[in-house]
Amino acid sequence: EELNLSKELQFVKPFLEFAGMEHNNTIKTCTDETLMKSACLAHSLLKLSSLLDSRLKVRSAVGGMTVATTTLTNTRALREAIKTLKANGLKMAKFCRADVLLQAITRLSKVCNSSTVVARDAVRIPSSVNDLGEYMTAASDNLREAAGNAVTAYAFSSLEQYIPLCLIQNVRVLAAGKGIVTKAPLTMNGIEALDRSGSVLYRDLKGATSFDNSFWDIELAAVSFERSASFIAMMELEMAELEAYYQENRNDFSEQDFQLMFSMNGPRRKGDIGRY
Repeated sequence: EELNLSKELQFVKPFLEFAGMEHNNTIKTCTDETLMKSACLAHSLLKLSSLLDSRLKVRSAVGGMTVATTTLTNTRALREAIKTLKANGLKMAKFCRADVLLQAITRLSKVCNSSTVVARDAVRIPSSVNDLGEYMTAASDNLREAAGNAVTAYAFSSLEQYIPLCLIQNVRVLAAGKGIVTKAPLTMNGIEALDRSGSVLYRDLKGATSFDNSFWDIELAAVSFERSASFIAMMELEMAELEAYYQENRNDFSEQDFQLMFSMNGPRRKGDIGRY
């Protein structure tokens, strides 16, 4: 899973540069109707190619028992056509998965610019987090209705890794002194809001993927969301506590991430890269 994610990140990385992304209109996502039509097309092409492929196989039987299955060899043109159908079905399924991922990224990229991060009076979940939860629930229902469980499962695959990664990316933006903290200082309420956002998104994603043959990986989700929670928690530590955490958990995050944490100004510490 980690290897697959690292390969995909080579293509996704440009969309994870959240700083200044509120002014970036390059990400275009589908309407609900377009996504449903795309998923339906993916399902239809894959179903048709599978059905035609099965018709090309001839089963021989002896005494009522199937003893061999052979594929007809004089239908080369038809077999090539079936491969084309399957390939295009897979492309459409990948298109749906990419759209669901970008829908999540565009919403979560707004967290670092949310006023809830600098709120002093109360802990409030960013509206974009709640919006993503509602989107995942609706998209799961719509896609399963239009294309069945298999295509929906694929479309939602790996979100249990990408969503925590987006939360971590928001923390990196804030730790670098960008986003909403250019207007007001980060607060303990803001950090708590980020932490609760992880719990809310875990619950919503689990609910959206609770159907038969889903790719939801509970162990991978637990590890990924726990990692993002630990990264968020570093923002509230005093400098001495951060030093102790670094000594005991220096392999949990990159050296660049720890440097960022030591240099950031938090509610309970003033950044001092010399202490790193």
